[in-house]
Amino acid sequence: MVKSAQLNHSGRERSTLQITPLGGLGEFGLNMMAFRMGDSLMLVDAGLMFPSHESPGVNLILPDTSYLDAHRSIFKGVVLTHGHEDHIGALPYLLRNHAVPVYGTKLTLAICRRRLEEHGLLGSVELTEIAPGERFAIGEFHIEFVHVAHSLADAVAVAIETPYGVVVHTGDFKVDEAPPVGPPIDLQRFAELGRKGVLCLLSDSTNSEVAGSTGAESSVAPAFDKIFEETKGRVLLTCFTSNTHRIQTAIDVALKHRRKITLVGRSMVNNVRLAIDLGYLRAPEDVFCRIEDLDQVPRGDQLVIVAGSQGEPMSALTQVAVGNHRFLTVEPGDVVILSTRVIPGNEKAVNRTINELFRRGAEVIRPPEAKVHVSGHGSAEDLSTMLGLIKPRYFVPIHGESRQLYQHARIARHSGNVSDRVFLAEDGNVLELDAEGASVSGNVETGQIFIDGNGLGPVDECIVRDRRRLGVGGVIVPVVTLSSSSEPDVSDILSRGFNDNDDANGVLADARDAMLAAIRGVDSNERRSEAMIKELVEKALKRFFRKRGMRRPAILPVVLGPERT
Repeated sequence: MVKSAQLNHSGRERSTLQITPLGGLGEFGLNMMAFRMGDSLMLVDAGLMFPSHESPGVNLILPDTSYLDAHRSIFKGVVLTHGHEDHIGALPYLLRNHAVPVYGTKLTLAICRRRLEEHGLLGSVELTEIAPGERFAIGEFHIEFVHVAHSLADAVAVAIETPYGVVVHTGDFKVDEAPPVGPPIDLQRFAELGRKGVLCLLSDSTNSEVAGSTGAESSVAPAFDKIFEETKGRVLLTCFTSNTHRIQTAIDVALKHRRKITLVGRSMVNNVRLAIDLGYLRAPEDVFCRIEDLDQVPRGDQLVIVAGSQGEPMSALTQVAVGNHRFLTVEPGDVVILSTRVIPGNEKAVNRTINELFRRGAEVIRPPEAKVHVSGHGSAEDLSTMLGLIKPRYFVPIHGESRQLYQHARIARHSGNVSDRVFLAEDGNVLELDAEGASVSGNVETGQIFIDGNGLGPVDECIVRDRRRLGVGGVIVPVVTLSSSSEPDVSDILSRGFNDNDDANGVLADARDAMLAAIRGVDSNERRSEAMIKELVEKALKRFFRKRGMRRPAILPVVLGPERT
């Protein structure tokens, strides 16, 4: 799409504003939004996604940053909305290739420093702390942080001033006017921005399908209070290790009931200690008990805050559940509180952990049966409130799978607060805005980069696909022997993980016949080519298994030439 040029005050041609999601639209995680204008390009957030069982051997998934590589000379910096992994986790990998400044609030940067130190990058990265309300510039962009409520402290929205108007990126947020940690969401500032006029709003869609308002973090305190009072044994609480609000609530209730607190799991210990050191968590030092000293405290006077809310195989809670933890056990009379939502894809792992805890006699309390969790994301009423305050000309729902984005778009259209258009964008879409209007003007390359769990770095998607096929269908190795004096023959068919029932031999015999028929269907010259035979055999077997309606194994043909027979 060709747009007429705009002139700035100096008479030079003014570029359009381009907003391009590189991740986070159509999936949970990978949040990364690119803003480009003239000779300036910046990112809001650089998140990762944790793999599901469909990505065997993969440890992390990152957004494809080819777009940034192609615009290296104008890439000016990264702005972070908060410290969750789906918003900062890709940062170390990004900064290896792009030495750009990073801007964030105090707690967000403190979490980033630890990640960068683990990757050996801390000394080579410029980190600039920005307080909510403070304004700063990245190239041609003038930016302000606006405080929002989320499940951890120091989360912000980003207001970006451009020649065509202000763009507001909410980050993750909900409406909570009395969070346990830090100030409430700054609704007054959002209203001020709305009165001045907002060109475009990009807003969190995670809970768009949930009716009503999410509710305050303080709403879980009564449930905690009741559990702590009634439980005669040990209380174990698991939540996201970065959830400062939930942990502060647990600390406050534990103090009320005079329970000693033990932190278990490296990430839990590190995150809580960091938040205490920076003043984001309040707790007297004498309330904490080392795990090595836990047996010296009566079981009914204990609260153990433990990592592993998503059933991670090596996490502390999973090790407790299967009886493999060095110091920590559960027994009848103990209560385990799962104070978290289950990330899609983790349901089996979490349920397995819950079952093991029940087998050991513990009672497991979890939402929605009990009010032990409240989301950090705004529900439909919260989203409508934001739209009503901002009243943007254009609206783009972000952060969520397609159904959440569609529902958020529906909320916006029904609210009457979007004066012009709603854009249901996808990763890679280029939304172009200027004084004349807005449109999707093209697409850029996006995708997912798989980081292998063996520490070897990126792994190609086709390898992950092969692993998936091996795990589902097994592998078949047909051995074809070529002879100078006779026709090629399928001398053997090896299989692993394919089928070991009584029908297996019959199926493989039929598969052998299908391969021989394919080989004999070509002329004698083609039969002498090892490459041609491999291609024929693979195609014949794929067709055979497809017609049989069977799971498709990985097929690895081996051809032995005349000189090796």
